[in-house]
Amino acid sequence: MEFRTRIVVRKRNKRAYIAYTGLVIAASSLLLVFIPNMEDYIPYVFGVGIAVVIIGAVIARGDVRNYGLSPDELIVSHAGITLGPMHYPLTMITEMDFNVEAFNGLYVNDGAMVSGSKSDGMTNDLSFRAGGSKIKCGFYLDSQQHVQQLGLVFHEFYTRHIPFVERNRSRRTYLFQFLQGRELEEFKARYGYK
Repeated sequence: MEFRTRIVVRKRNKRAYIAYTGLVIAASSLLLVFIPNMEDYIPYVFGVGIAVVIIGAVIARGDVRNYGLSPDELIVSHAGITLGPMHYPLTMITEMDFNVEAFNGLYVNDGAMVSGSKSDGMTNDLSFRAGGSKIKCGFYLDSQQHVQQLGLVFHEFYTRHIPFVERNRSRRTYLFQFLQGRELEEFKARYGYK
């Protein structure tokens, strides 16, 4: 069994820098509070900043994210991990850590926004050590079926006692579930862990 997906990489959309500049202008309007006799200009500077954000977003065609999908693939299996052209056999991998947050289209409410939003599936990452160096990459989850495919690889890892950690942000998960107490003990017993 193997899991295949695209790698998430940082990207530069030069058009989006206009929108970022607008954010800086809007935020700098708060500094005018500390300059004597400048309080009257705060709404104008803030308004200009917001206008530049909107103009920048339109020029960037709405794509103001600083990450995107690479043409390279991530492949995870019991044989190892392949990142683009590089293959790392499991025998040389240590400290394998999967952070699985959300797939594309999943409604998430992490407290950052009042109403929540739909995930773009690009907030997941994998890190591990191989050959003395730490390797980290983001990866894309397209759908719930894609997550289930990754779950089959995790199941195989648990069955073969391949050491790895799966988590959702800082919370440890087991086949994508938060387990405690008796449930965790039953899970460990099912896979032969003590």
